[in-house]
Amino acid sequence: MPLYTAAKRRFFTLMGKFEFDVKSVEEEFESRDVKNVASWGFTVERFRRSMVETYQEFAQARGEVSHLHVEQQVSRIATSVARNKTRPMPRARDVLRTLHGRYRLVLLTKGEYALQEQRIVESGFRDFFERVMIVDHKDRETFRRVVRELGSDPQQTWSIGDSLRSDIKPALESRMKAVWIPQETWRYETVEVVDEARLITARSIRELPRILSEGGDQ
Repeated sequence: MPLYTAAKRRFFTLMGKFEFDVKSVEEEFESRDVKNVASWGFTVERFRRSMVETYQEFAQARGEVSHLHVEQQVSRIATSVARNKTRPMPRARDVLRTLHGRYRLVLLTKGEYALQEQRIVESGFRDFFERVMIVDHKDRETFRRVVRELGSDPQQTWSIGDSLRSDIKPALESRMKAVWIPQETWRYETVEVVDEARLITARSIRELPRILSEGGDQ
């Protein structure tokens, strides 16, 4: 997520240099990016199109023709998220090393298959996980399928993540438990979760060994 946040900031700064209202640009982009998920999914191409379309929208609203060289500049900003390397969350390796061997660890991630594989390799965390599953969407049926394939009891299985919409809500709907670690995210991932009986909110990934130990699950 930090790579996407940095790219958005660069885009908004660029639009400000063209004297567009930055707050209006932000609102238009975030709204458009959420809508574009239906057509382009969780891809870099969706992210790029959302930026280019936002620029085109504001240029046309001002009675101007959008310029190809600006669109290319915007596209380079958007696609930087695929070229740049991610940085692991602080203490993530220590926590995974502690949990590995005590629990069955599975990595469930969504998005472009090749890019997600690249991120996994870059992280150096692959060997901590029994399985790595890359999917197009994380919904209730996805979590149910994963639990079935693992032969696990959903009530003794935890989903841990930073997205209420993708990691927490569908897991709770699948009768799993969940640990939410709030991080900066994008508008699409914001959703209300009403079933909080099986939900724990953690301030840091470092709390996971204690939470899971107290939960008594395997």
